Amino acid sequence: MKHRTWLSRFVTTVMALAIALLGMVGVVGLSSAPSQAAATKSPIAVGYICSCTGPLASSITVNKQAYQAYVDSVNAAGGIDGHPIKLYTADDALNPATSSAAVHKFVTDDHIVALASVSNTPQAWDTYISGLKIPVIGTDGSAQDMFTNPDFFFPGQTDDSLSAAVVLGAQKMHAKNMAIFYCAESPACQELVAPEKAAATQYHENLAYISQISASASSYAAQCLAAKQAGATVLFVADAVSVVESVANSCSQQGYHPTVMVSDGAVGEGFTKTPGLSNNLLAFEPQIPFNVTSTPATKEMVAAFKKYEPTLMGNPNYNGEVVEAWASGKLLAAAVTASKAGDTVTSAGLLNGLHALHNETLGGISPPLTFTAGKANTTDCWFWMGTKNGKFTEPYGLTPQCVKSA
Repeated sequence: MKHRTWLSRFVTTVMALAIALLGMVGVVGLSSAPSQAAATKSPIAVGYICSCTGPLASSITVNKQAYQAYVDSVNAAGGIDGHPIKLYTADDALNPATSSAAVHKFVTDDHIVALASVSNTPQAWDTYISGLKIPVIGTDGSAQDMFTNPDFFFPGQTDDSLSAAVVLGAQKMHAKNMAIFYCAESPACQELVAPEKAAATQYHENLAYISQISASASSYAAQCLAAKQAGATVLFVADAVSVVESVANSCSQQGYHPTVMVSDGAVGEGFTKTPGLSNNLLAFEPQIPFNVTSTPATKEMVAAFKKYEPTLMGNPNYNGEVVEAWASGKLLAAAVTASKAGDTVTSAGLLNGLHALHNETLGGISPPLTFTAGKANTTDCWFWMGTKNGKFTEPYGLTPQCVKSA
């Protein structure tokens, strides 16, 4: 797993340490040969590394499909400013050695100029890739590198502000007391406790109850009753989609109906039909919520998904991961355009292009993005989403909420 912060998009983060020992299975290959129909300039070689094998694969797979849809749609239109994307993919199977080997191959054999990562083991290659000054442009915001490494760029909220988002969400619900359930499978989950306590103190919110929970538990009744007795009216669950659903069911069975808070990929399509979630959910998302389809930018995204990955939107795991992937592709395009590349796109040019961006929103999909050379790239803004009467909503509109950089 990564050197992640306490939350780290929770499921993808905290489970990886426990799972990483399961095996070494990797597949490396050319995923997308660019369409040359209208492209006139040299290709942009991009590597995509993911932990696509194992229990976390469901969310990661939709991310990969969404990124592929972006690449296919861009290439069909003649590339980025005339440059088609040549996409290479690799599955590191949650194994550091496999991950390192794949990234080295991207560099030495495929000559990539940018890397997109949904890997849970970037510590296996982050120093190597940074030493070569090859930018990592998305697509998963859970890596600590995304807000500590100047060569990593994420088009959305970075994890340094997650603790603040949790507490500020509780305040939006006018909660006098809140509770946190976090996964017991990895010691990394414990990293959420101290920052969350600090944020609660900073924003004058009472953190009344904290408990580990196991994904294999048959019931969470005991924890629900304890949180209820502590008077917590907001419950933040830092775990997988399936666990969040099980917690909500258990709490509902105990007559406990708090507002359930989750983040990013921990939101699932099934929440609109789950007791305790269909009308009592508040989530914070690093980009525009995945259910929003009415803006010009999201209309473009949905049209590409339907055309190039027609099974994607019917996937029960369709969630914020798809927007992360699409926004990461858009950030690559913005960097190419800002770099004013000629016939060839280089890593150095992409870095210059990224550093030229100021308050870039990628058409409204992301909160304002500004990247400064030599500094860690933090974006401490997010979008709110919720549920009401069995439907996803945007309870506070589509204007991101921001806090000062942590």
